[in-house]
Amino acid sequence: MDKDKKKELMRKYAQEQKNSFENSLPFDKTMFEQLFGYIDEMLDQDGCDDTLKYTTKFLNDNNLPVEKSLDWLNENGVYCDCEVLANIEDKISEL
Repeated sequence: MDKDKKKELMRKYAQEQKNSFENSLPFDKTMFEQLFGYIDEMLDQDGCDDTLKYTTKFLNDNNLPVEKSLDWLNENGVYCDCEVLANIEDKISEL
């Protein structure tokens, strides 16, 4: 396989992964961006207590699907509020 063909296949694969991730989101990107801002503000005030309490509060306050969202976060390596920022924020911003 030549170099250009390999690059094209890698690009397609990366795009498919990105599309799959985006299609799996439990709510839209705009709400994720608001969630990140809220969590950042709350963690600046109180720090992380190794739970998803701020995330859960945000989901409830914005009538978002709580259980589905928490399950999705866990599936994506998130188990506390600071991990929402560490593990998901960059992925969402790349969409």
